Amino acid sequence: MEKLTKKEKKELKKQEWQEKLKKQNRQKAFKKIAIWAGAAVILIITVYGLINLANSPQVTKTSSEKPPLVTSDDPVAGSPSAKVTLMEYADFQCPACAAFHPMVKQLLAEYKDKIYFVYRYFPLINIHKNAMISAQAAYAAGQQNKFWEMHDMLFETQNSWADSQNPEATFADYAEKLNLDINKFNSDIESDKAKSFVQDTYSNGLAIGINSTPTFYINGTRIENPRTYDDFKSLIENEINKK
Repeated sequence: MEKLTKKEKKELKKQEWQEKLKKQNRQKAFKKIAIWAGAAVILIITVYGLINLANSPQVTKTSSEKPPLVTSDDPVAGSPSAKVTLMEYADFQCPACAAFHPMVKQLLAEYKDKIYFVYRYFPLINIHKNAMISAQAAYAAGQQNKFWEMHDMLFETQNSWADSQNPEATFADYAEKLNLDINKFNSDIESDKAKSFVQDTYSNGLAIGINSTPTFYINGTRIENPRTYDDFKSLIENEINKK
């Protein structure tokens, strides 16, 4: 066997070292590729999951519990002896509630004492900055027997005060137009009694599974919001005609 010269040995070691270095570099490169590939897969799965979540139907949990019984403190209209009790949980700053307001008003005008209508406060304070104070304004007007007049005015002028930085001034103006005692109104709107009553009604709504407005009940049973006035009438007629 022919012996390698010193120079050849040196060259061989150099080649071995270079091969070892190349192998280490390849391993590092493969490791980086694996890490980036893994991260890309995780990102794709996450994005795909988010897209599916966004496009999937959102199931809302509702409760079959009936709303609390009507009390003497509830704002009501119509006859308590009517065969149909229509109850609405609503927010004065809610655009959908304002859209349903003309339907409800028309129902009350058409059916009069055949319906007992109950309004309940459900201010969505997390998304409507003036929801609570508008509810308190209606409550304060109710202390002077003008709840329904304020109720109508708040819904019909919703765009005028919904984004106001000083809605109290607007509501005080409404109170004057309704010939209310303005000093009493200003006191009642900020009273602990007004705040606690609205909050209690809201909390009771949460307890029975309400999570959106408007939410309607007919004779204690929660209904899907009707699409048209005729749909609403049909629901009322069904209850009236029950034996």
